[in-house]
Amino acid sequence: MTKGKDVDALSDSALARMAWERRREALHGDRHALRAARELDKELGRRDAIYASGFGALRPARATARAWWKFWH
Repeated sequence: MTKGKDVDALSDSALARMAWERRREALHGDRHALRAARELDKELGRRDAIYASGFGALRPARATARAWWKFWH
């Protein structure tokens, strides 16, 4: 598994592809590949959080749930 600056240098699509390949290897019984896939997915999630925090496109907001007794409003 590449760590640190090697992973930081990858594009989002290359990182997603690498995670997909590791998950596929994990399906065939490679335990180290499963750990690597989880680390790559964690990095993808971290990058997604950075983009959603204001440095990238905004995510659509969820509608707030209304109280069940206010059905007439």
